[in-house]
Amino acid sequence: MRIIGWTYLIFILSTAALGQRLDQQISHSEIAIGEPVIVSYSLLTNKEDTILFQAKQDVIEARMISETGDLSSEGIDFEILQPFIDTFIFDHSQKFWEGQYVVTAWDSGLFVIPPTSIVINDSTYQFDALSLKVNLLPKEDGIDIYDIKEKYADIPDKPFSIIEFITNYWWIFVILIFAIILYFTFRKKKEEVEIEEPRVMSLKERTILAIEGLEKAKMWENGKLKEHFIELSFILRSYLTSRYEISLLEKTTYETKLLLTQKGLNKETVDAITTILSHSDMVKFAKSKPDTIAILRVSTLAKQIVAETSPLDFDNAE
Repeated sequence: MRIIGWTYLIFILSTAALGQRLDQQISHSEIAIGEPVIVSYSLLTNKEDTILFQAKQDVIEARMISETGDLSSEGIDFEILQPFIDTFIFDHSQKFWEGQYVVTAWDSGLFVIPPTSIVINDSTYQFDALSLKVNLLPKEDGIDIYDIKEKYADIPDKPFSIIEFITNYWWIFVILIFAIILYFTFRKKKEEVEIEEPRVMSLKERTILAIEGLEKAKMWENGKLKEHFIELSFILRSYLTSRYEISLLEKTTYETKLLLTQKGLNKETVDAITTILSHSDMVKFAKSKPDTIAILRVSTLAKQIVAETSPLDFDNAE
């Protein structure tokens, strides 16, 4: 409220002799990829005036400025991180209105947020355009940067090493051995009673088992926090791809949210899935470093989503 109060005071002083006036501001003119920024629109007008502002829901469309300074035809969507909020302040015969977005960008460059419209007493007015520069994260000395992919990451060419493979992915062998032990245990038990077909693990069981194996690996303790979240994102996307028969392995978090909503999932489930994928994006692109409790909380949420979205299992059903 203190920020809005100062903005209102500035409006009072600047419009005392000029009458009705629109203003637009951005909290930072330059940010890093994934960093939040506040976009504000404000207006001082008569108390009895009617104001109508159509807020964006998921993204704000922006345009890129080329190296020559021209407005390029190439566009980008700024993701809206928090719902749009607006506030009214009344003072005698005048009222002050301000609305705010919290957005971020996932691509670098110089961008322009086009003018946006507001309706006052059935007349349409436009706020001026805003510019924002988005930078790549600074490179750390001694650390090479590679392209991040959902399924794998490019690495320098070198001979394949079975020892290195086992060292990095030993938990896969643990899962396989555990699965083999389970298989033969159930098989032996069934053979003692009667000959039956071996039980095949369901999609739900395989997915939860993979998540638990990833938890036991504790890759973040070996400096592989990013790899942990890449694997968790891949496991969850693979499950959703098989469960709802849609391809999500190469989709962005925003595209995944739209596709799952179209499949009829409820908002709470879609928001929970988006939370997990957003954590993964923040670790991969913005170098977020959650603690162990936060990591395990995200993993537990993933298992809960799998359990809640899986069909009911009926063992030995007639």
